[in-house]
Amino acid sequence: MKKVAVIWWWSWVFNVLKWLKHIKGIFLTPIVTMSDDGWSTGFLRDEYWILPPGDLRRSLVALADDKKTNFLRKLFAYRFENWFLKWQNLWNLIMFASEKITNNYWKALNELEHLFEIKNWKVYPATEEETRLLAILENWEFVIWETNIDIPKHDSNLKIQGFFVIKEEYAKILTISENVWKKDISNFLLEQAIQDKPQENKTLKNVFEESDYIIFWPWDLYTSILPNLLVWNTIDLIKNSKAKKIYISNLFTKDWETNNFKLSDFINVFWKYLQKDIFDYILVQDLKKINLSKEFLTKYEKEWKKLVEIDLQDSRIIKEDLISQTDVLRHDVNKLTNVLSKILN
Repeated sequence: MKKVAVIWWWSWVFNVLKWLKHIKGIFLTPIVTMSDDGWSTGFLRDEYWILPPGDLRRSLVALADDKKTNFLRKLFAYRFENWFLKWQNLWNLIMFASEKITNNYWKALNELEHLFEIKNWKVYPATEEETRLLAILENWEFVIWETNIDIPKHDSNLKIQGFFVIKEEYAKILTISENVWKKDISNFLLEQAIQDKPQENKTLKNVFEESDYIIFWPWDLYTSILPNLLVWNTIDLIKNSKAKKIYISNLFTKDWETNNFKLSDFINVFWKYLQKDIFDYILVQDLKKINLSKEFLTKYEKEWKKLVEIDLQDSRIIKEDLISQTDVLRHDVNKLTNVLSKILN
């Protein structure tokens, strides 16, 4: 049985897990970020100080029995439209209630795994601490909260100079200091926040030590993927792991985070924070194997998104046809799973 740790965020959790679980002879361990603070999740975090439940939901539903998956996905994603529950989804409330009943986050998660009859896989949050994201821009201004980085109010042409996961209490103080305190005090707090990192989920030590493969998925580089790595000891755990590391490249750049990035730029960001070139396989779309619709490209250009240029010549790069063109241009889970199945086996 090969053990495969997967690091990702948001819709990738569901879309690919439900296919990967059918590859024979692998034990899947999804690791999900705890930095989401938008919409209904943000309300629950602010009001009740709970960890973001969304990616846990997507993982658990994807790993549930196939006969239950589609209904469970719709059921738990259902958002109420009236009264004080407006825009909350059912899962958020169930996770919140489960944690209150058990008085323990891990017990709540284990009980829900039993409820979903998940026996062969295990889901882990990247950290059990309340955290927020901090970006330092090239003009040395700083931006706090995942939502503010993802949908910025600042000049989106400014590059991210430094990126960190910080504890909740520092985020609150820095938010106040940004408005009312002198800059030198803010800089002192900033340094403290960066140095006093949140603790990683302690169970991840065994996960990474025992993994045969670690897969890094494409999505928002700064607000989705890096938050899984930048808690206290996770970087060292990944670097020291003997697991083969697989990176699946983004198809497009993203305005605000990765403007004009080429493949080398994505790889260099990982190098910057891990201080090591860790990848054994780099999966990219072979543009020669597909005729891209001009309509799609025009649509994405209007959203300030460009195709990621493959500017590296490297024996680790695997070029395949990995995408589908439907209403959007995205990775095709069947194609991707087939390629991964060959690597994993």
